[in-house]
Amino acid sequence: MRIEFTIPIIPKPQKRDRIASFGGHGRSYKDKKQSEYESKVSALIAQYRPEKPIDGDIVLEVRCYLQIPKSKTKRFKQDALNGFIRPTGKPDVSNLAKNVEDIMNGIFYRDDAQIVDLTVEKWYSDNPRWEIALTTMDYFK
Repeated sequence: MRIEFTIPIIPKPQKRDRIASFGGHGRSYKDKKQSEYESKVSALIAQYRPEKPIDGDIVLEVRCYLQIPKSKTKRFKQDALNGFIRPTGKPDVSNLAKNVEDIMNGIFYRDDAQIVDLTVEKWYSDNPRWEIALTTMDYFK
């Protein structure tokens, strides 16, 4: 099985949980903005989800298209759009991947531990978005 889709929303990295003290006990909780972002992405990907979460090994490919900074020159922007310049600053690919993995967890697959191969790329674009492909290992047989 192979599922491919595009999420037309600016890629954002996974934010760390917040820590607070409640009744003398430390607890972690999700940042409000992180929860809102996850809800938006979940709503956008719902139409692509399988009937039930996938069992077995999964190959996940994630392409993150980030906005070109407005402060850059026309030459930089053109080179970035042509793929000659790629984003090397924040957000880092591991945090971008973690965000997508966690949002898809329990919806597309039982657990993100099923991911046996992960490819994450950052590109520049005038059209920020996520492009995601999820493939089960039996697809390659």
